[in-house]
Amino acid sequence: MGMEENEGLYTQKLCYNQAVGPYQCLSLPWWVRTSKHKTYLARHHCQLEPLICGEEVFKRIHDDLLEARRSVDILTWGFDPGMVLIRGSGAEDGMRYGDLLKQIATRKENPVRVRLLLWHDNAASYAIQKNNPGLYGTRVPTIGAYAGYYGETHDGYNREWFDEIIANKIPNIVLHTREVALKFRGPALADEKYKISPIDGRAGSIYPTHHQKMILIDYETPARAVGYVMGHNSTTDFWDTAAHRFQDPRRETLYKKNPAEPVGKLRAMMDEASDGYDRQMQMMSGQPEQPSRRKAARLAEFVNKYAFTAKPYQDVSLRVRGPVLYDMNHNFSSGWAESEQSTSSLMSALWMTPPGLVVKAALSVSKAIDKQPEKVHPLVQSREHLKATDFALKDCHHSAQLLRTYPAYQEKSIKECYANLTRLTHHYIFIQNQYIQYEDWASYLTACVEKLRSAGYTKPIYVFILTSTPETDGMDLATYDVALQIGSSETMKVEHEETLKRAKRGKAKMPITAAELEKRGIRALMASMWSGAEQPRSTKDYEETYIHAKVAIVDDAAFTVGSANLNVRSMALDSELNLLSQAKDVAFDLRRKLFKQCTNNAGPAQFGDMEETFKKWLGLMQDNTKAMANGSPLSGQIANFHVDRQPGPPVI
Repeated sequence: MGMEENEGLYTQKLCYNQAVGPYQCLSLPWWVRTSKHKTYLARHHCQLEPLICGEEVFKRIHDDLLEARRSVDILTWGFDPGMVLIRGSGAEDGMRYGDLLKQIATRKENPVRVRLLLWHDNAASYAIQKNNPGLYGTRVPTIGAYAGYYGETHDGYNREWFDEIIANKIPNIVLHTREVALKFRGPALADEKYKISPIDGRAGSIYPTHHQKMILIDYETPARAVGYVMGHNSTTDFWDTAAHRFQDPRRETLYKKNPAEPVGKLRAMMDEASDGYDRQMQMMSGQPEQPSRRKAARLAEFVNKYAFTAKPYQDVSLRVRGPVLYDMNHNFSSGWAESEQSTSSLMSALWMTPPGLVVKAALSVSKAIDKQPEKVHPLVQSREHLKATDFALKDCHHSAQLLRTYPAYQEKSIKECYANLTRLTHHYIFIQNQYIQYEDWASYLTACVEKLRSAGYTKPIYVFILTSTPETDGMDLATYDVALQIGSSETMKVEHEETLKRAKRGKAKMPITAAELEKRGIRALMASMWSGAEQPRSTKDYEETYIHAKVAIVDDAAFTVGSANLNVRSMALDSELNLLSQAKDVAFDLRRKLFKQCTNNAGPAQFGDMEETFKKWLGLMQDNTKAMANGSPLSGQIANFHVDRQPGPPVI
């Protein structure tokens, strides 16, 4: 079924919205409703605080962790214990995440129980994703991290930290891993429309992931409890400022080649032996001892050749309090009950497991959610006396609904969230997302606007899309399928030219232009984010910001933030966690901050007309695209979305 599947559940009725007071009686039906599975209820008397980019979110997490008194529950796709949360002048300047967790878990007063729940399938998927750098400890050679190799100090810390935790040397820190059982793949994708290559694409879909990111602190004490629904992974490359400074030294220094590889170690030993001989000769001749020259020269050569600064990262997370924590606890506790505690033997077994479809289907070492627990898990039991109302904040009036994609239960409430936000859009929709690759959404957008027009609604719908260059060419065709429908075909040169050729041969329709789309009631743009040196001298003095955010805002009235991308995986195949809210003050403030970050202009007043803002975005995108071609400074952070390469075999 397409995104129109649940339309009939939203028949508008006159209703009283208790969350906003008596001055508003007719409320749009923002809360997600589905017919095939249960969803979490909307919760009221919550407090929501969006946090933009790693510097802001990781500082808040750091401070909240220090204030913890009972428990810390961390659920994430990627975890890096060596990352520094609050940074001074460099990426290594500050306390590491792993040390912070050990500190709160081992202190004399109010030691905290830390539960860390990570997605991990087997060695094959880990070697590809590298999402938990150092997880296998010292048992295997360095695999590296998702964005590149860490320096020897960071890499060594991670491996030793995981060894220590898995060996239960810090009893108050417990690590569990989980996978998505392969048997859920077929049902999850049964109603989805997608392109996939027989080899590359199908191999990737063997590994659905647990992509959720959340933190829950002191749930046992409702008055203190706080949580995070996150786009951010807990890895060092997600630390960045909202300014995305070009080559910011506070972002991690990564390496294209492993600094600790055997050849490097052999050369280091030879250098040390030679330096030792030099020092001995200096002593025998009465000369003052000189510092090691060969080692310093070797390191400088390696850094110059292989080191690079982590790319800028754009992301958004939410700090939340109130009754929605009740549902976040359900999500975490059920995942914890279905997971497997990590042990040395388990990690070794997973490492030795060969890759492949047959092996994954048969693998029983890591049970994850393939086998349901027979009785109530102790964690669930210990918290079942707490009710959602225990967390209500009387003086806070935000409402929120927790949403999931969860293939084990064929749960697709995040997909329905995007469908409902789209059908309720009456002026603009802003989407900032890592992947804009869900063709069904683009089709549904045009269908919804057609219904508005046929009902006599004549105002244009403004569509602001911010995304990055797809990280692999296998994602290009899915991205183009969206761009094609929103009048942005020309942004992807190779696909656009191929479509024109096919259209001239009568094999396809001509791509719809922005002008033609505007006649149908939609004014859409696609942009990317960039940073540049203050005084650029060449094209090397610019770098694209990697947009990892998963944000949608509609009409300054409602928004969603979380882990879900706008693609088939996040809508159906991977587990995801988002939060939806109709807190208008938060929606407006988030829009204002993101617009200001991107363009140095916050846009119109709340519920104001987007016409002039849309025009300014188009002008600024074009100006910055020209500036990068001419070696001029950028104004703001947006430029034209543009891809010029041969698309690869499609993947999901």
